[in-house]
Amino acid sequence: MKRVPDCRPTTDQFSSCKDLLKREALRILMMILGITALIGNLAVIILRLLENDFNVQSILITNLAVSDLLMAVYMIIIAGVDFYYRGVYATFAEAWKTSFLCSFAGSISTLSSECSVFILMLMSVDRAVNIAYPFSSNLLNRKRCIITVVIVWLVVIFISYLPMFNHLSFINIPYFGGNYYGRQSVCLALPLARDRLPGWEYAIAIFLAFNLFGFFVIAVSYISIYISVKRTASSVNRNKGRAGEIKMATKMAMIVLTDFCCWFPIILMGIGSEVGAWKLPADIYAWSATFILPINSSLNPYLYTIAYKCNIKKKPPTQTAIKLRLVRPRPLPP
Repeated sequence: MKRVPDCRPTTDQFSSCKDLLKREALRILMMILGITALIGNLAVIILRLLENDFNVQSILITNLAVSDLLMAVYMIIIAGVDFYYRGVYATFAEAWKTSFLCSFAGSISTLSSECSVFILMLMSVDRAVNIAYPFSSNLLNRKRCIITVVIVWLVVIFISYLPMFNHLSFINIPYFGGNYYGRQSVCLALPLARDRLPGWEYAIAIFLAFNLFGFFVIAVSYISIYISVKRTASSVNRNKGRAGEIKMATKMAMIVLTDFCCWFPIILMGIGSEVGAWKLPADIYAWSATFILPINSSLNPYLYTIAYKCNIKKKPPTQTAIKLRLVRPRPLPP
């Protein structure tokens, strides 16, 4: 196979003349994260469906797993294309970035990340309301949860796929230009640079403004949980159900915290770039988009497993077991 020795100008922050992902470490990590996210989230979805216990938290966790599964599909697509064009990427760079597959990969990445933020908001607000107002008539029951989740998916699907409508011959939205997701080799529209390309306001509104608002809501929810728990910590009248809600909120905090740790640095870097506080080196941009952003999709299913294992309690002995224990004959004296 022919190799591309050099090219001018160089492609972008992620790629080189030879490869879509120029850093060997990023290439390996993306494949590992993609496979672990695929296996872990598929396992979570299958186990939740087999359990057939669709309470509010189970519905939200299942949908979060579906969202994280989409990020696994994105990572596997990018890793696969990188492998396919290994050594000759510059020759096919323009064809790849303008392709439908690149736009599709960028769309499902946006769909996954934004849907995760939406669902994390729902989980956090639901825990806060259940703990602060356990007898309220406005609690999120199963029917309300399903309706809300369906609306969330429809809204985020529309937001994510709107920029790629230009690939359809009968639709043209000039605002996004001809290649919204294909400006980088990894098909992301993260606003981490000050390039004023078509649709840059849209990217800021989604990845910076909405995500910042989402994590603000999550922070307020957990602060309210903390305040509510402190107020009732010394109360002897706290019922068993309320204690269970607090325990569930503590377990869900692990998932929220990891997602926050992945997204918050990207939000800060995006804001800093937009206000001109700093100019990000290419390597930081590459690591943020291909490692920091998707890592929570790989970690979440294993955090669900930890939370699930911690929730398993030793069952009390049944009445039959108690009776058998009572009538068990004593050994005869020697």
